[in-house]
Amino acid sequence: MKRTGFTLVEALVALALLVTVLGVAVRYFTSNAALARETQARSELQDRVRMVMQVVSGDLQMAGARYWNSGTANRAFVLPAGQVLRGTDGGAKDSVSLYYVTSLRAPTQACRRVDYRFQGDTLERSDVNATPTSGDECTQPEASFQPLAEGILALDIRYLCSHGETRDTPDCGPDAYPRSALVEVVGYSLTPMRAAGPATLTTLSGETLTCPANRGCYALRQEVLMPNLKPLPQ
Repeated sequence: MKRTGFTLVEALVALALLVTVLGVAVRYFTSNAALARETQARSELQDRVRMVMQVVSGDLQMAGARYWNSGTANRAFVLPAGQVLRGTDGGAKDSVSLYYVTSLRAPTQACRRVDYRFQGDTLERSDVNATPTSGDECTQPEASFQPLAEGILALDIRYLCSHGETRDTPDCGPDAYPRSALVEVVGYSLTPMRAAGPATLTTLSGETLTCPANRGCYALRQEVLMPNLKPLPQ
């Protein structure tokens, strides 16, 4: 008599093989998904830190710019005395306030006051119009802060003065001015990461930072030239 179908043993063996294959496939796709999430988290972290560095560096580089130019239309503004660039040493979390004039905006909004401060690990930025309604002296409006980036452990700035000294604030004394700034931005991932990286980081001013548990940290450091702060010839 010809046999049809499978025996119980054959069915159990086939089922065991199927479970094994499915288990390997699930582990493979789970591992790939976790790797994709890790890569995305790392990429997001690096992009966020680079964005902060780009914005802060652009503002510092413009600090002290006084002229609005568009073709043959030129206008010279007077920036508030003693307010052009101010900074507070907050350890790894410094605050900055500065003024500049930009030709990228209409002359009615050319003069800007820009401020940075921290609320916890959120870096906030204020960019408000300081253009006078009449005359050429920029006004001193109140700051209006908006979140710039979350998960920022440090905005550490050191200023290189024209007399060769390095200071934690832009106050270089009566006979010198800040020629450039060393800027370091440190951030951490907003989602957990398996390969979290170093547990601690040391900033350029010597501050030791602890990276949150199971989070990746990323630091970026660069020097920013500030040519507009050189005093005008008398």
